[in-house]
Amino acid sequence: MSNIKPFLESGQYQPPAPNSTTSILHISRLLPSIDPNRPLRFILVDSPEQFKPDYWDRVVAVLTTGQTWQFKNYKWNNAMELFKHAVGIYVGWKGDEVPETVRGWGRSVVCVGVDKWIEGRKGEGRWRDREVVEAVWGHVEGWMKGRGWGAPAG
Repeated sequence: MSNIKPFLESGQYQPPAPNSTTSILHISRLLPSIDPNRPLRFILVDSPEQFKPDYWDRVVAVLTTGQTWQFKNYKWNNAMELFKHAVGIYVGWKGDEVPETVRGWGRSVVCVGVDKWIEGRKGEGRWRDREVVEAVWGHVEGWMKGRGWGAPAG
């Protein structure tokens, strides 16, 4: 969780901080087709263990590294069912093959690849990360719009 906020807000991947205990984060993002005038607030959680039942109605995306155990405490702990209720975003390394299990989760899972981190470069040459992040937000926005979020057109 320690590296997701700078990734989604600033568009730059960095390795996770060791021994991070962060389990909840807040970020805001303008999604023009949902609300062109004000940013939406997103709550990022490491685990849904503290979720109240109505929280599940507000889940819009699940970021995963591909392990099915990540879903064991979810309302829908079967990946195929989970991704009927939220867009899935598999984050892997650019150039690496997407695991067979992830491919089997269907079209509701978007696969994105970030460039591998090169120790000692301190974030130099990470300009492709912004493209990846914009694609992630585009899929989240599209998923939300497709499920009725946002003001009616006209």
